[in-house]
Amino acid sequence: MERILDIAVGFAHSIPVCLLLLYLGPEPVYPQTTTGTILGAVSDSSGSVVPGATVTATHVDTGLTRTTVTDGLGRYTLPQMPIGRYTVKGELRGFKTAVSGPFELVVDQKLRSDFVLAIGEMSETVQVEGVGATLLQTDQSDVNQIVQEKEIKGLPLNGRDFFSLLLLSNGVQDTSNDQGGATTNVTFSINGMRPESNSVTLDGVEMSSIRESDVDMRPNLDAVSEFKVLTSAFSAEYGHTAGGVISIQTKRGGNEFHGSLFEFLRNDSLNAANFFRNPINPGKAPLKQNQFGFTLGGPIRKNKTFGFLDYQGYRLRKINEGFARVPEAAFRDGDFSSLLSEGIGIYDPDSPDGASQFQDLSRATPANPQGLNIIPRSHFNSFGHYLLNAVALPNLPDSYPLGNYFVRQRRRVNQDEAGLRVDHSFSTSDNMFARYRWSDSLLNDADSLARPADGPSPGIGGGYGDEARGIPQGGTHRDRNNNLAVSEVHVFSPRLVNEARFGFHRYRLDVIAHAFRQNLAEQFGLKGVNTGELFSGLPAIYLNAYNNIGTDDFKPLYFRETSIQFNDNVTLSLKKHSLKIGGEFRPRKQDNYYALFPSGAFYFYGVKSSKSSSFEGGHELADVLLGYPWYSWHGRRFSSPVLEDRQYSFYVQDDWKLSEKLTLNFGVRYEYATPFFSPGNEMSMFDIAEKRLLIAGKDGVSRYIVRPDHNDWGPRAGFAWQIDPKTTLRGGLGVFFDPATAFRDDLKFNPPFYREYTLDNFYGGGPTWFFSQTPPPFPDPGSLPSGYNIFAVDRDFRTGYSEQYSIAWQRELPGRLLFEAAYVGSQAHKLPFRFNFNRPSPDGSPKPVPELGEINQVRNLGSMSYNSGQFKLERRFGGALFFLASYTWSKAIDNVGSSLAREGTNGGVQNIFDLRANRAVADYDIPHRFAFSYLYELPFGKGKQFLHAAHPAVSALFGGWQLSGIFIASSGVPGTVVRSKNSVLGGPARPNLIRDPNLPSSQRTPERWFDTTAFVEPGPGQLVGNAGRNIFRGQSYRNLDLGLLKVQPLTEKVRLQFRAEFFNLSNTPHFALPIRTLDDPSFGQILRPGLS
Repeated sequence: MERILDIAVGFAHSIPVCLLLLYLGPEPVYPQTTTGTILGAVSDSSGSVVPGATVTATHVDTGLTRTTVTDGLGRYTLPQMPIGRYTVKGELRGFKTAVSGPFELVVDQKLRSDFVLAIGEMSETVQVEGVGATLLQTDQSDVNQIVQEKEIKGLPLNGRDFFSLLLLSNGVQDTSNDQGGATTNVTFSINGMRPESNSVTLDGVEMSSIRESDVDMRPNLDAVSEFKVLTSAFSAEYGHTAGGVISIQTKRGGNEFHGSLFEFLRNDSLNAANFFRNPINPGKAPLKQNQFGFTLGGPIRKNKTFGFLDYQGYRLRKINEGFARVPEAAFRDGDFSSLLSEGIGIYDPDSPDGASQFQDLSRATPANPQGLNIIPRSHFNSFGHYLLNAVALPNLPDSYPLGNYFVRQRRRVNQDEAGLRVDHSFSTSDNMFARYRWSDSLLNDADSLARPADGPSPGIGGGYGDEARGIPQGGTHRDRNNNLAVSEVHVFSPRLVNEARFGFHRYRLDVIAHAFRQNLAEQFGLKGVNTGELFSGLPAIYLNAYNNIGTDDFKPLYFRETSIQFNDNVTLSLKKHSLKIGGEFRPRKQDNYYALFPSGAFYFYGVKSSKSSSFEGGHELADVLLGYPWYSWHGRRFSSPVLEDRQYSFYVQDDWKLSEKLTLNFGVRYEYATPFFSPGNEMSMFDIAEKRLLIAGKDGVSRYIVRPDHNDWGPRAGFAWQIDPKTTLRGGLGVFFDPATAFRDDLKFNPPFYREYTLDNFYGGGPTWFFSQTPPPFPDPGSLPSGYNIFAVDRDFRTGYSEQYSIAWQRELPGRLLFEAAYVGSQAHKLPFRFNFNRPSPDGSPKPVPELGEINQVRNLGSMSYNSGQFKLERRFGGALFFLASYTWSKAIDNVGSSLAREGTNGGVQNIFDLRANRAVADYDIPHRFAFSYLYELPFGKGKQFLHAAHPAVSALFGGWQLSGIFIASSGVPGTVVRSKNSVLGGPARPNLIRDPNLPSSQRTPERWFDTTAFVEPGPGQLVGNAGRNIFRGQSYRNLDLGLLKVQPLTEKVRLQFRAEFFNLSNTPHFALPIRTLDDPSFGQILRPGLS
């Protein structure tokens, strides 16, 4: 058994990296579960085809072989081949045996290896140079990018997250906001489509969550061999997505033992200080991150059975820093006298006319001799007083523009992830594998605004929540994943191959507040809320000019999702046709529990402390002290329904080799996804047309409630034309369906299975809920009381889909360079979004259903268009240098935001009666994006161009060095300005725009990113503002990461690796979008960093 030891020691600038890496075994490129195809033609020296020749492909690392015979046209095809390194041999009596390779077969590739047989004895072998290493895509029409093991292992990756390499592909844009935690979900937009429209598979098994299609499992980087990103016009074999497909392949064992043992350390020693650091006490935020683990692969039975085992642990201890605005000390004690100079009065709502200004002579001062605007302490509500005084006191001047409190929130992440894979060959015609992966990740955020008992917030070593005597606002986020894949490939004949696959994915998520199981509301004076474990903790307190207080809306939250897959694919080679036929069945289940504001929610805007006749004056903190919220919200779940659906699909794909230079790709795919249903019929919906509540399985209503869509036929067509040996032209188009699942939980949030109420405490004319009161009783779960908010889905809801099309020109250049220029476009239709159907129209017409409050309906009226020019120059590994340069020039336009965006939110629809007014550049529109990555092995030392014959000490010093780097530059993301005040249209609306808000780049600063005076409130009687969506952009993005690696052989079988990686080498600050709410005190200011 060969053993190799690599030890890597790393340092970094801005974000430090790696320490200690150990490898055991040779460095093969490992084969994968998802297959590829080797094909080609055999001719003699005169150019005539050679039928009947025997072609044998041998897997280098396992010794497994597959044999076929050329047809009457001299062609051969070896489908469903395991991914990896191969040699291919062609032989026929009367000719010398020709051998090509070794070369790499990657996932879903059709790799061409042609032979020219010379006359001679079969015992004579001729090595064919360069065959099988073609860079051109000659037989497939799709647009894709393959990232192989050398790139995965060699490029600098922050947190060893290989998903970062997706961003090297054209058309891919990161949409997540990872502030440092392994549990942050991976989301990205491909060619302008929504992040939830993508499919991510691990060894052919879906690993995305059902609800939002995000990815929570991040396999050990050393267990990933390669992945392929399909971005446009891919074959009918792929479905259930209107965006892109990311196909990840894991490693397998071979005939030699190989493995690794590693630890990577990252800390704050070389970090640059946060741009948004404390202005009074600047310094770097503490950080300590460890990633450690091992891999081990090898034979269980040589040439028959192989195993691969891996584990990775991740530990993070850090401080998240930022700014907040907390109540001023005087305001907490009811002293609002500082507002007198601004002409703002604080009025007693309990006075006879509601216009008596508060006054407390006992706390009068020379500057305020009458004690005006001071609320007597006898008027304080005990719970309101507790809330304001349990929050941390300001540690910055109140005048500081970014906030009067500098937050130092501790974050702790513990993550463990492991996998086991076994491959077995029953015979040369029957192979199978089984692979299982497991992950468990726990994120714990401390209480960022809790008032500490003693001194400043502690550092990394402190506890979580126990140091605070005030409000515990932090919580834990734990997700666990299990993913299983089993596949069997059977070769019935050289022309007929079958692959059967079974997959299983389970996702579990628990989000718990630190206040869980603590009856804090009851303890500090709010009665009737903490009536059980699920209703423990504190309510949510929403403020306008200050950070919110209390528990987030959906806590506790429990997700349990299970997806099972059954696939079968048959490949049939018929002369000029390679026919692939397959089907899939996916039963899926969601067992989720959460309620909206189970402990209540209160909104404060200073209405109650204003003058009742004219609403002059008032302050939101005065309302909190008095215990008078503007409106209150409370939700309770009376059952926890399980939701299920079934997905069926069938496809036929024909790759027709019309000539040696031209391949036509035709396919059709049919998909059918049942609407979600509850086995216990615990779903309901308000039918707008019939104006009644529909309950699943009752009164003639089906268990689906929503009518199924049986019309999802997706044709695919494309071509690949090899114009000459160095040039190809490809084109493709297709229809791709996107079964929406994110909104299906809505039908669980209706009576009689769920009950909530929203109480307008001033204008509703019904029950009220102030701090001094117990919450009103929930109405009978079976009733539908007046003013009730309810969810609905269009009963004729149809599946959204995209029409994708592309044309690409490839040219192979000297030096193993490949240049590609492509046009990639798409049109998406019937995209879902949620809006409040039940509100007056702008012409003054009344609500359609005046008896109810909001009817939050999901409909599929959304659309999107995307057009782009995509260019790349690539040099693949064939020597010491790899690089990939990708540039995308694009524009994405849509009329709605994400599928979960409610009307009036930043991505939502302001006026459902005028969707054209909402049409604008999409939330994920990035006009310009450039990515460059490279790996370069320096040409010094043993076996290299220079110093190859030098003294061993010299060779050891200068040899084995490797440079790597990633540079990404892109335009800023767009942003929309909204108002916080509700309109009669049922949500925050946009303001009026009186001039261009975009400032010259020389005038843009984090304190004033755009011209805030360009936005004003709409005039009297104007229901919606005229400002459009996404009319300004955030900061453009620039980031440079560099890596330096040194491999030092210690013995023939032991190597030492030194590794240093420098993230954000230029220390360029990356900003999030500025505050975009018009009446927020920080409007137009950037308060936190963006993606790193």
